[in-house]
Amino acid sequence: MKLPRLYCLLLINLWLFGCASSQVKEVAEEKIDWQHQQQALQQIKQWAINGRIAVQTNYDGGQADYHWQQLNTTDYKIRLQAPLGAGTTWINGDAQGVNLRTSSGEALYDADVDKLMLQINGWPLPVSGLRYWVLGLPSAASSYSVSQWKSNGLPGVMLQDGWRIEFRRYKKVSGILMPHKLFIRRADAQGVGDMGNNEEDVDVRLIIRQWSVDNV
Repeated sequence: MKLPRLYCLLLINLWLFGCASSQVKEVAEEKIDWQHQQQALQQIKQWAINGRIAVQTNYDGGQADYHWQQLNTTDYKIRLQAPLGAGTTWINGDAQGVNLRTSSGEALYDADVDKLMLQINGWPLPVSGLRYWVLGLPSAASSYSVSQWKSNGLPGVMLQDGWRIEFRRYKKVSGILMPHKLFIRRADAQGVGDMGNNEEDVDVRLIIRQWSVDNV
């Protein structure tokens, strides 16, 4: 019996797809030396990212598009734009402190960016730690531990400064695997997300849509 031409083409495509799938499965996963990875990432002094950040607490929540430009090890500029034209916030930081202003005309200053975030939001947002975590690095200011590792040798879950940082997705940027999705939750000393005390739960989800990296 002569098979219809369209049916034959379908069988060929399915066979080719099966071959391609088998080939993908046979490719060995790239293994990463974590110590070497840290050294390479620490050489990156200037970078920029944009994407979306969402924060959820026990009683509040919100999301915004962001653009973060790290000018050097201490200076940075962050723009947060709320959906539907609800307002824009600009954060400029350096070694002396951080200035924050809003599209409504509000202007604030503090020597500590994390204290400033707590002041305006009523809940903490670890900007000082995020500066390192978005690179896939622990903050240099305090101790940390890695409670889960990816199969390729990169951190899956890191605990630092009372936060649980989960690296959900990595992608290559200029030949280096960099985070593209982070779930960050305030945690106790054992890395458990539910605080179980008087402190408010804080969940931060950070999506990085685009990376721009210098000095790689």
